[in-house]
Amino acid sequence: MTTAYADAPTHRVKTSLPAEFQDWDDGSPQPLANFLGLFSIGLGLAEATAPNTMADLTGVRHPTLLRAYGLREIAAGVGILANRRPAGWLWARVAGDVLDLATLGATYAHGDGRDRRRSLISLAAVAGVTALDVIAAGRHGASN
Repeated sequence: MTTAYADAPTHRVKTSLPAEFQDWDDGSPQPLANFLGLFSIGLGLAEATAPNTMADLTGVRHPTLLRAYGLREIAAGVGILANRRPAGWLWARVAGDVLDLATLGATYAHGDGRDRRRSLISLAAVAGVTALDVIAAGRHGASN
């Protein structure tokens, strides 16, 4: 028994960036920096284009600020992916994380119960990504 899909072409999922967008230190690609660059662009697009949704998710009730943070994320992501030595852009992400943590901390301190819970969850998520940003920035900074 054959199906309509038997003659369909197979497509593979792309799991890495083209060689010209990868940073090669010791002969191996740096997938963490690539991931952070792509993550930054995705998060930035969400913040810039849907700030009210992001406000609902994080408890931060300032759409203009979220849009600005989104543009910062997009710039950092493009910088990471476009440079063979992205240490500076990775450190820019760390600085952005500090701003995010401060904003979420203020939301926690001054928000209502619902926004406080959401900001606390967001604080934990940003803290985890900050750790990845510091690791990636340190690795790339050490190789320069």
